Amino acid sequence: MERSGRRALWLGIVALVTAFFFYPLGLVLGVAALVIGIRARRRARTARGTAPGAAPGIVLGSVGLAFSALSVALTVFLWPELSGYQECLGASNTSTDKTACRHEYYPKIEKKLDLPAGSMDKYGDLF
Repeated sequence: MERSGRRALWLGIVALVTAFFFYPLGLVLGVAALVIGIRARRRARTARGTAPGAAPGIVLGSVGLAFSALSVALTVFLWPELSGYQECLGASNTSTDKTACRHEYYPKIEKKLDLPAGSMDKYGDLF
């Protein structure tokens, strides 16, 4: 029980961290943290024991899963714009070419996300 609770906690932490950098892994680890944490709590309840780390693991796994799912959904929603922008950058040889890519694709992303025109310009080259 104690090992499972701690394992859920570590999986939840890693799920939350990977949700920002490699979100497909964050999805998998978030689900794993939830499953292991819930099982550890159930076993602890039936044995009238404790499962330290299980509850925080469930919470962190849930948050990591939510961030990862949001990232996947946003990527799917913006796929045509993001892939076109990356292709444009790949074909760019100068900073002027890269600026032209930003001027072409940033307005498309802003429109799709219903952002004010020019709001992405202050962030420079994000993608």
